[in-house]
Amino acid sequence: MPIKQQTQKKNIKKKKTRTPMSEQTKTNIRKYTGVVLWVIGFALMVGMLAYLFSWKADQSALAAGGEVANAGGTFGHSIGYFLICRCFGLASFGILYLLFVMGCKMFYWTEHHHTLKKILLSSSAVVLGGWILSYFSRLFSSDTVFGGGLGGYASAAVIEACRGTLGPIVTGLFLAVLLVVWLLFASDRFAEWFSHLGDKKPKSDVVEDDVLIPTEHIVPTEVSGPVDVEEQETDENEILTPRQEEITCGLPVEKPDVENVEVGGLSEVDDTTYGIGADGELPRIDQRQEDAPKYKFPSLDLLNDYADSQHTPSSAELDDNNKKIRIFLSNYKIGIDDITASIGPTVTLYKIFLSPGFKVSAVEGVSRELAMTLGVNSVRVVTLHNCVGIEVPNSTPSIVPLKSMLNDDSFRNSKAELPVAIGYTITKQVKTFDLTKSPHLLIAGATMQGKSVGLNVIIASLLYAKHPSELKFVFVDPKMVEFSAYNGLLKHYLAVLPTAANEEDERDNAIIKTPNKAKDVLNSLCVEMDERYRLLANSGVNSVKLYNEKYKNRYLRPDQGHHYLPYLVVVIDEYADLTMAGGSSVEARKAAREIMDAIIRLAQKGRAAGIHVIIATQRPSVDVISGRIKTNFPARIAFRVVQGSESQIILDVRGAENLIGNGDMLYKNGTELERVQCAYISGKEIEALTGYISEQTKFGQACSLPYYLPEPPSDASSNEPGSIDMTKIDPLLLDAAHIVVASQKGSTSDLQRRLGVGYARAGRIMDQLEGAGIVGPQDGSKPRQVLVDESENLTELLAPFMN
Repeated sequence: MPIKQQTQKKNIKKKKTRTPMSEQTKTNIRKYTGVVLWVIGFALMVGMLAYLFSWKADQSALAAGGEVANAGGTFGHSIGYFLICRCFGLASFGILYLLFVMGCKMFYWTEHHHTLKKILLSSSAVVLGGWILSYFSRLFSSDTVFGGGLGGYASAAVIEACRGTLGPIVTGLFLAVLLVVWLLFASDRFAEWFSHLGDKKPKSDVVEDDVLIPTEHIVPTEVSGPVDVEEQETDENEILTPRQEEITCGLPVEKPDVENVEVGGLSEVDDTTYGIGADGELPRIDQRQEDAPKYKFPSLDLLNDYADSQHTPSSAELDDNNKKIRIFLSNYKIGIDDITASIGPTVTLYKIFLSPGFKVSAVEGVSRELAMTLGVNSVRVVTLHNCVGIEVPNSTPSIVPLKSMLNDDSFRNSKAELPVAIGYTITKQVKTFDLTKSPHLLIAGATMQGKSVGLNVIIASLLYAKHPSELKFVFVDPKMVEFSAYNGLLKHYLAVLPTAANEEDERDNAIIKTPNKAKDVLNSLCVEMDERYRLLANSGVNSVKLYNEKYKNRYLRPDQGHHYLPYLVVVIDEYADLTMAGGSSVEARKAAREIMDAIIRLAQKGRAAGIHVIIATQRPSVDVISGRIKTNFPARIAFRVVQGSESQIILDVRGAENLIGNGDMLYKNGTELERVQCAYISGKEIEALTGYISEQTKFGQACSLPYYLPEPPSDASSNEPGSIDMTKIDPLLLDAAHIVVASQKGSTSDLQRRLGVGYARAGRIMDQLEGAGIVGPQDGSKPRQVLVDESENLTELLAPFMN
């Protein structure tokens, strides 16, 4: 062929553009496929059912050349004869179930990610069912019914071969084993029952109730624990995933030999109901029912769908950009075979299929000029697995509502411990990640580019996913205004220091606003982390998830210091303000160093203890995002920055300088780098969400107080004798003395829970008990030693101090 003709054909090929299939077309194809599967299934059902009643007559009629009586005609008889007689017998009806389910999945497009599993289970059920039916058909001499026996000729041939080789008894046992294996894969309930088969279980006098969980709520996984690191006697709850609509829970009933102590409306049950030595079988602990049984998850109706802010680039805009890209690359002698477009909420990805012999670097080298040609500020060139991607901003960007993120199956059905729906990918897929697997997150970018909104999206995702008993936040806000809306969640979701003088002071300091208080709360978290590691070591597990599972199954006893451990998420806004506050004074440098050291320590060891750190900064410089920070924060989010060097600091690669702002970001976890449009939640939506949660106050005693962290280590020496103030005796001192002496455990958190007071007041009462000689001095996080026993008259011992 002449060279000129070859060149003309190549140019014609270049002008062809793949038109992406619209979502409407894809939906129609899926629905048509579903209807076809239903029709096929219905036709098979008619033929197979009719075959069961007319198979003898039809076989005689066909042998004589007459007409069949099957309602499906000759086709129906042929299908019934093939499936029921020749193949799998009555088990062939399982094929109808498979066709019906597949039709529903295609028509309604639900749970498509489990399609392969259902196909394999249904197919194996048909085969195994045919074998079992053939086995019993031979036993009861019904191997000629329906022409091929109950299981069909094919199944009968397999069974006959097994009987001849193994004998009838071993063949039956072999089929029973196969049935059990199939049930283990098909039924979670059977698998759980089978795993406990043969376990020795004590008698139980517990009645279990079924509690329905609304399906519109996102329900959680791991659960909250006590209000302090000291010994607790609290019942906890089991893991639930967002898919579960029903759980079974139960509470221990009173026993005749157990003394119940009524304090503040709570009934305390003796610790013999836990672990080895219990004289009855007890159900798994349900912390949600213990802490807040009437808590209702917030509805998605509290969020805005921003329907008026959804925009899609027109066909004219896509065609215009397509032509401009073709002409531009042609002018630079860069050959292309094809161009396709993938439309995102704010950016459209044009996939460039280069002709053989052309390098990706050729496109990267002219990206600035290409941006000028397209009339945009910047474009981002990325390398895909089979093409080059050019990300071009849309003329009118869309808002990505958080409501649509949380309503997506990838979030609702997530099995993540701490699921976060952060935004849309460039292909309009919801981007979700598990904070526990991150396990810490660094967020950076220039001012007004979306960091604060991103933090609020993460927090809101967790609020919709986790029950108050399962998750606690620590908010550090040097700017003093970013997290003020979450102050109302004090008794539901916040973890605070036990140093407040009263409830008002506690509420004022629920959100940390100064570097000195940030230092204290971070050091307190380190103490909490060390205490959690001690509990993990004593229980023989290496993670909070395993520890909580063991506790819920009552293998860990509260009277030995064990309690349920909630996840702790530390959110720090403007990290640079904490580490660089106060100038060059000695105290400021010392506080900054302690803050940095505490954050690094939490990041290094916090994952196994259930503590996860999120830090954000608008100052992406090497003195703020140091090497130690980058090493311990593998998950990073970069919003738009001014210079490429800042992107290099945050992500180790350039690219964030080419983002368009307003929530446009790059998400990196390990080596993966993905462009995402961050979801949006407004201040009014946050207020509506927190207001809905804070208005729910009809909870049990355990949720009427915040989660108290341990006291931070003090630089001062231990209290000197006589330093306890015994002039202002607390009115509850005598009641507290009776509780401590009766339980023989000097625990501040125990007093707090039983007396229904704040941690600070309970601490002062414990100090006064020390001053009165009832308990010994503080020994770290261990309970104080009780110095008196029940035989002594507490009224007489405390009389000199009470008068």
